[in-house]
Amino acid sequence: MLLANGSMQSLSEPQEFMVNAVPNLPGNPDFAAVVAFQRQAAELRRRTANAGEQISETREKLRFMRVALIETPAADPALFTRMDELGRALDGLQTRLFGDNIRSGLNEPGVPSIAGRIGRVYGSVTSTRQMPTATQRENLHLGAQGLQSFESDLATLLDGDLAQLEADLEAAGAPWTPGRRSR
Repeated sequence: MLLANGSMQSLSEPQEFMVNAVPNLPGNPDFAAVVAFQRQAAELRRRTANAGEQISETREKLRFMRVALIETPAADPALFTRMDELGRALDGLQTRLFGDNIRSGLNEPGVPSIAGRIGRVYGSVTSTRQMPTATQRENLHLGAQGLQSFESDLATLLDGDLAQLEADLEAAGAPWTPGRRSR
């Protein structure tokens, strides 16, 4: 298709063709299995990025909620404590997902993070036709298990603690904050 003078014009009829991998790799890898593993790694990487974005969005929500709470003189001061607890819970989740930034900044070894495991595997398998190694398979498996548990804990925090805090802010008459529904 070609866009010319504001309209799409066909250049020719569609042609069907088959792409065959060149069998020049040792061990005759199963290309379908390689692609399946690459797709699994890509999906886990996507979910990891999504979880990180949810943490960032929740931090931003808490920032606005704190300002709204300051502007709500009739609100129970215990709401500040709950916000602080929620912030600490987010810190713990972020460390589980991405690792300890302070430790890594000091170049100290630590437990591999969920995103670190998945990211290393993804980065090493996306540009190869070789079968994944046992280490890559194990790291992806451990990352997937950790991510599943992490997503469950994050959902509990967002759907439970954060939702309740938002409802309590609404009940206290706090000003509207981004992402909070008025009831």
